[in-house]
Amino acid sequence: MKNLIKKVSLVIAVSSMMFALEVPSNHIVNTQWLEKNINDKNLVVIDTRKAEAYKKGHIKGAVNYPKKTWFGGKIGNIPKLPNTINQVQDMLQNAGVTEDSVVVFYSAGTKNKDFADAASGIWNLWLYGVQNTALLNGGFAKWSSEQKLITTKLPKIAKSDIELESYDKSIIASLNDITEAIYDEDIQITDARVNKFYKGEDDRKDLARHGRIPTSKLTPMIRYTKDTGKYFELISAKETKNTLYNNGYGVELDKPLNIYCNTGHKARGLWFVSKFLGGMKDVKVYDDGIVAYSRTNMTMETGESMD
Repeated sequence: MKNLIKKVSLVIAVSSMMFALEVPSNHIVNTQWLEKNINDKNLVVIDTRKAEAYKKGHIKGAVNYPKKTWFGGKIGNIPKLPNTINQVQDMLQNAGVTEDSVVVFYSAGTKNKDFADAASGIWNLWLYGVQNTALLNGGFAKWSSEQKLITTKLPKIAKSDIELESYDKSIIASLNDITEAIYDEDIQITDARVNKFYKGEDDRKDLARHGRIPTSKLTPMIRYTKDTGKYFELISAKETKNTLYNNGYGVELDKPLNIYCNTGHKARGLWFVSKFLGGMKDVKVYDDGIVAYSRTNMTMETGESMD
């Protein structure tokens, strides 16, 4: 009898493991996956669109944490830095996230850059040890284009007691890391902005100086999506690797990479695709960005790259 009970218990345990909610290895889910698991007790969905858009309609159960809420940190007069651990912990508790949760983020999906809104949330969670996360490919635009369930009902959330106690410094670059990379040819730096910022031909007001960090390659984040006519979705892993490498003019996939933009938004998006579609192992975001770097006495370059 005891052996029978053990066998039944083992079958139940194995069955539970088989049907547990799992995150795909590339941390990207499609609309079919989300629709299938929408009622799973361990699923938490976060909508990163503006509050006005969320109120007009959102995916069932989604909690609204817009893009700006993932840039809550500030040092001196430098805003839009990563959220503090207490900020992220409060956000997760209020969203009902537990240690068993899978957190799926989605953006609008209407522009080639807005997937970075969702990636910003994911990067903030990874910074504090929460890796059970995924991004909805195509965002809300793809979900709605397929006429899947949309609601204006606000979800009823049971506040959790999750506590964050870790900090993953392997995904964030400091000014010292950038300085080292400038002088070490085996450590790469890439600029996630578009060409006019890279060349210093912009007129952005919050930059003390204009241009790029020396030795950085231009790798615009917007290259990693494609327009289907109804929504923007991420390109494939193969296309991502080819675009990153750019026939030898881009980044080498087997070397450490530091990514920057102006404030961290596009850098976080490029971090996501480099890590989860490009398969790069050592990728960091210099989240201070050019807003902070331009206020140092470090060298900046302008014009066309001489490399």
